[in-house]
Amino acid sequence: MDGLDYKILEALRNNSREKNIEIARKFNVSEGTIRKRITNLYKNKIIKKFTIETVSSVDSIVLIKVDPGKAENVLKKMRKKYNDLYEFSGSIDIAIRLTKNNLDELNSEVDDIRNMEGVINTDTMIRLK
Repeated sequence: MDGLDYKILEALRNNSREKNIEIARKFNVSEGTIRKRITNLYKNKIIKKFTIETVSSVDSIVLIKVDPGKAENVLKKMRKKYNDLYEFSGSIDIAIRLTKNNLDELNSEVDDIRNMEGVINTDTMIRLK
């Protein structure tokens, strides 16, 4: 990766719907250069996915404590289901970032996590602003 790749990533982070030609104009390169670079970033797994953000969503982070003897199995199951998963050492073992359409959907998802074998405790933080 070089400086242009980092600039392209930043532009896409700010507006993933921005057209390749608009990005190309910003950086004084051809649209084809931007298209090829984005394709390569995706093929090389630098870009994992293209996604949307909605206005009426509920963003949260679920902190999870797991039974140490079952941690490997819990992580295996959670990695299949969640993209934004982080493993920690300390009092919290796993953190998952969730975005749901409303609080009922979030509550249901957290209940599913709590009911997973090996999960000892959860603490959910909801983004206010």
